[in-house]
Amino acid sequence: MSMSTSVDRQALRRYIGLTPEELEIVAELVGDPQSPSWRAHCFSLGYLWFDHERTPEALAEIGMTLAHDLGREPSGVICELLMGFAAAREDSRYNEWGERWQKRVAELDGLHRIISAANSSRSLSASLQTVAETVADVIKIDVCSVFLFERDEGKLYLRATKGLNRDAIGKMSMTLGQGIGGLAAQEGRPIVVPDVRSDHRFHVDPRLQEERFGSMVCVPIILFARYDGDVGGDQLQGVISVQSAKPRNFTEEEVHFLEVVAGELAFFIANFQRYQQTDERLHQKIRELTTLQRVSAAIASTLDLQPVLSMIVEQAVTLSHVDRADIFESDERGERITLLASHGGHWDERLRRVILCAINDEHPVAVVSAYDDARFPELASVAYTEGYHSLFCIPLHIGARTIGAIALYSRAQRYFNYEEVQLLSTFADDAAIAIENARLFKAVRDSLRVKSTLLQEMHHRVRNNLQTISSLLEMQRRRLEPGSRGAAALAQSAGRIQAIADVHNLLCREDVGVTTIGEIARRIVDNVEAGLVGEAPVHFAVLGEPLPISAREATVVALIINELLDNALGHGLAAEGGTIEVETRFEGGDVVLEVRDDGPRHPTGPARQSSGLGMSIIETLATADLGGSFRFARDEAWARARIRFPYIAPATEVERVTSDE
Repeated sequence: MSMSTSVDRQALRRYIGLTPEELEIVAELVGDPQSPSWRAHCFSLGYLWFDHERTPEALAEIGMTLAHDLGREPSGVICELLMGFAAAREDSRYNEWGERWQKRVAELDGLHRIISAANSSRSLSASLQTVAETVADVIKIDVCSVFLFERDEGKLYLRATKGLNRDAIGKMSMTLGQGIGGLAAQEGRPIVVPDVRSDHRFHVDPRLQEERFGSMVCVPIILFARYDGDVGGDQLQGVISVQSAKPRNFTEEEVHFLEVVAGELAFFIANFQRYQQTDERLHQKIRELTTLQRVSAAIASTLDLQPVLSMIVEQAVTLSHVDRADIFESDERGERITLLASHGGHWDERLRRVILCAINDEHPVAVVSAYDDARFPELASVAYTEGYHSLFCIPLHIGARTIGAIALYSRAQRYFNYEEVQLLSTFADDAAIAIENARLFKAVRDSLRVKSTLLQEMHHRVRNNLQTISSLLEMQRRRLEPGSRGAAALAQSAGRIQAIADVHNLLCREDVGVTTIGEIARRIVDNVEAGLVGEAPVHFAVLGEPLPISAREATVVALIINELLDNALGHGLAAEGGTIEVETRFEGGDVVLEVRDDGPRHPTGPARQSSGLGMSIIETLATADLGGSFRFARDEAWARARIRFPYIAPATEVERVTSDE
């Protein structure tokens, strides 16, 4: 049965403002006032009343009318209506809280993903892209973008986006105060714009392709913490912005969520930047230590000053990130300077006074702005012509003496911090050591040159005197009966003196103080051959290695060779002829000197009488003077006299100095 047939339409007209569904319930109640389900119908009517957002007072008025039509007590009817109204309100609140909790769970999950991305080992750009995609997913938004603030340029650069043109990443930028994002960064607060098309602050960049988006929220990324070394407090890191295609009223909870995300991003970005700085500092320290090791190795391995100083100025420019470096040497009074090495430019006389100031004051000089430094007004012209903005000069010290300076020039304005000054001080110390080593080497070289000249002159004079003595003995021998014992003794003495004279003749050459056993043997052999005129032919050979020996050992070896040759000739070889060989070799750290002859081939008459003095001289010289041994042996082919003594290489300083010149 329809409502029109069962209920008087006139009776329903009093229920003004009810919906058709509500009128249907009223019609059922009025059509059957005694129905057992009247309470349920009243409850349903109250429930629907709340769903249409009407007041409980109006519902009570409806209850009064309905109670009259039903013939029931108004309190009972109104009570059932309000119970339905209250139940609907509680259900609504429950649903609202359920939605809120679901949203909070989604936000917490999003924050977890954001923190995980921040703590991952991925690059900064990949982590920021994850953040943008996560935020867009959590708050169900069309666009989320992250801009980072480049402090040196004073600009915000797009670093990640979900929903905008990704080709603009790293290219699109905006200054502080430009557009909604730039204004949020400048003012340090979130800005909510329901419709950007009607907001004059909105800045359109064609590269982003954002014309179709209407509502927008921009939240600054600010680090509200203070780290050691921070000059200021709050630090702007960037901006996070969200946009929607349809008009949208962003809730406080959504804005708050973006602020929480911005806070996490601030810490993440700051930590990443500090990691980069620490990593760069670590690599810088490694480069510095490697360079200093190379410089120290160069100083220790060579006395050539120029390559070492050139390395120092080149590395000073590279490691200090400047444009030019110079090293100067000063005179003892600090009045004149000499440029020793330079890298990155050419010398300008207008810089002289700054260098001299650092040397005379024995303290570093820092010029932050050469354009307007009152101490050195002449630097302004250098700044304009050469472009050098800053200058730093540090003196070179050796003990209490200042011997020069190292200067660095930068076309950009520079403040040299403590670590940079320490590095420059180390370079200055290395340069000072290299310069001082070169000075000392030059002084030693000059001193050795003088001593070398004196030694040459001394050997020359000793040789002349010995030759004079040898000549006098030879003259005395000629006055004696040939073949007599006196004549033989004088001849032997003259030969010994001539052997010593030959050694001094060798030692007065350019390589003063050093000769070889082979050269000594050849000189003695030449003298002996010259005295065998008219005798049977004797063949001489000098064999073996050219072992260098000192002046003292050379004299002893010369006497030994002379005695051995004289002994071989005196035992018949001079009468019949034969072969004498002098051989030198190196065995196990010892020098082995062997003089051998093939001896007379058949009896030749009485040998020259000998007192045994020659063999005694050889034995004494070999053991006492050379610290070695002497051995004589004869086999089928040779008579061998062998001397063995420890080899001590002669000092070669004089030779090195001469070759350097």
